[in-house]
Amino acid sequence: MFNTEYEFDSIIKQEWGFPVVYDGITKISEYKEAPVKILWILKEGNENTEQEERDHRDFHTDVSNYYSGWKATYKNIILPTYGILHNLAYKDLPVLNDDAPINNEYVLNKIALINVNKNGGGSMANPVVIEENYTKHKEILLQQIEGIAPDVIINCSRVNRLFNDVCKMYNLSKKQYDFRPEFDYVVDYASNSEKLLINYWHPGAHMTDESYQKQILDIYKTWKSS
Repeated sequence: MFNTEYEFDSIIKQEWGFPVVYDGITKISEYKEAPVKILWILKEGNENTEQEERDHRDFHTDVSNYYSGWKATYKNIILPTYGILHNLAYKDLPVLNDDAPINNEYVLNKIALINVNKNGGGSMANPVVIEENYTKHKEILLQQIEGIAPDVIINCSRVNRLFNDVCKMYNLSKKQYDFRPEFDYVVDYASNSEKLLINYWHPGAHMTDESYQKQILDIYKTWKSS
């Protein structure tokens, strides 16, 4: 695991070039103390209209003040994260406060979040651009994941090669969680006794909050009990 929050930044800047959007562990001291180390992998940050270096970790430390519409995406990161950290089922999740903590606990400080494209993109991610970024920067992305050393990885990038490569890196056995007839589809995931990798949708996907959050927590509970 990285020993400082910014240990990998020079490598990221060299790989992606200007204007890079840094990412990784929000607050390494709180991440290290978390009962479960959780990594979210997304596609890209929002459009970098200023064409300047930015730090996604700064955004996570005060998400409600950085972005008024934060709940549209981040409720589906914060609530299942809280459920995993406290081993809760969806039905037992508490209310998310309007300034982002739950019961005075700010879980975004306890996670890592990385993007496949670290230059930022538009309001709608281009899957071709995301795939191209993975092809070009695959080795660095895998090194970043390994350095973060997560227990649970939620791959929302929609890059299936990333899912397959992380399975190989950690020797994970692939499985499927069948949500039919409740939600009428299956979700790919992979695991061993130490790590869980869920191949999932973006947290801003057109799904109900219940289906998005419940599915992640159901898969996590299944893994924990196996």
